Amino acid sequence: MSDKQTVSFQSTEISWPRPLRFWLLITFDIPSIICSFFVLYHLLSSRTLRHGLHNHTIIILLLLALVVQLTDIPLYLDFILKGRVEPQTSSRCLLWWLVDLGFYNTVAIVLAWASIERHILIFHAQWLSSKRQCFFFHYIPLITLLMYATIYYTVVIFFPPCKNTYDYTLPVCSATPCYLLDPVLGIWEMGIHGCLCTLIIAFFNIALLIRVVLYAKRCRQIFHWKKYHKMTSQILLISILYLLFNLPIMIIWVARNCGLPADVGVEEQLVAFFLTYWVMLLLPMISFFSLPHLKKNLMRLVCKRKTHQAIVFPLKITPNTAPDVHNTMNHTK
Repeated sequence: MSDKQTVSFQSTEISWPRPLRFWLLITFDIPSIICSFFVLYHLLSSRTLRHGLHNHTIIILLLLALVVQLTDIPLYLDFILKGRVEPQTSSRCLLWWLVDLGFYNTVAIVLAWASIERHILIFHAQWLSSKRQCFFFHYIPLITLLMYATIYYTVVIFFPPCKNTYDYTLPVCSATPCYLLDPVLGIWEMGIHGCLCTLIIAFFNIALLIRVVLYAKRCRQIFHWKKYHKMTSQILLISILYLLFNLPIMIIWVARNCGLPADVGVEEQLVAFFLTYWVMLLLPMISFFSLPHLKKNLMRLVCKRKTHQAIVFPLKITPNTAPDVHNTMNHTK
């Protein structure tokens, strides 16, 4: 099991009408894609922003979300339009599983590390004072986690220790790869990628907020608060977004492991899993509003475009102005 799916309830489909789901997804997906490109362009094109250590995890999260916006959601929309998965091939289901499960849970893994790393960036900046320390405390953990997630989901989805079955009548081909039924891999998926990552995100962000507030009161310097306010609010907003849509799933999973019957809360669980799409859809917008300079760049771009718009007024020729116009034309010739 994972925080993006479960095993027992995927024999049915969410009761929300398909047209409603279609318009909900497409209404958010298009602006989200535009926002993703805009934020990524500014983060990657600016040398200062690109080299900012606190922006590296944000860039990775946005890239992962963009893949979901361009792949997972269009596949879901195509399923709604056709009423089934088309073409009905295993490769289509495997690709859908990789993006829907693998990329989503990789976001949880990266966000969990970002929640820990933010403490280092704010309160232990001396650990990153040299290139060697920066490589050891910043780049190695991030690269290791990305390599782990890539290898793990490639193996369990494309080379599982069991035989996959595909249900082409359900979204995401029922979102139930066979490795989720494995007693070891299933618990690892939900316990580590689901519960542990969620607990890390919640704990370290609450701790970060408390530490920043206490630090600001102790130092009583506005400068320090302004310096760390952006880094704090950025990770807090993204973490709140993730927890808002994932905590219900965690609660249901814990309840089931504590004896809640499998047939209880099925619809609620289906709704909760469907709503996790909004983690990916709202992530670019949250990132945009957490970066004040991007809002300034957007306003500057809009204002610049307005000033470059040429306004042409019609020339009204009267008997008094006609000779002047005629002379001007002759002079130009």
